Amino acid sequence: MKFENSIVINKPVEQVFEFVTDPRNNAKWQTDILELEMTSENHFGIGAAYRCLNRFMGKHIESEGLITDYAPDKACCIQITTGSFTGECSMLFEAVEGGTKFTASGDLDMRYFKLLKMIATRKINQQIKEDMLRLKYILENGKKS
Repeated sequence: MKFENSIVINKPVEQVFEFVTDPRNNAKWQTDILELEMTSENHFGIGAAYRCLNRFMGKHIESEGLITDYAPDKACCIQITTGSFTGECSMLFEAVEGGTKFTASGDLDMRYFKLLKMIATRKINQQIKEDMLRLKYILENGKKS
């Protein structure tokens, strides 16, 4: 399943990138994330590993992954290596008039949701759009919506 969503946030690229790529902030704006912890010691960048507990369609899903690309203020890409969803996700940051264009995209294998693929795909896209709006609100207003 491929997805791509973008939003313009009225804040500088550096601020958006710093907030989005800080694992402590993920649960603040991504409604599906219950826990996210870095499992690598002493670094956040290419090769760093993480463990994540998500809630999706009423189920708790644990996954692990690696950061495969990290370019400050430009991109952060991950490879999800274990869990109900595996695949790649990218977060791109671009300075535009009015702030930062933030684009989240990915290609996921939904191996455990094959029978519900159409419903799961719709749910994922809806959730990403809502999470991006939440992120925009938090960064532009300084608080949760």
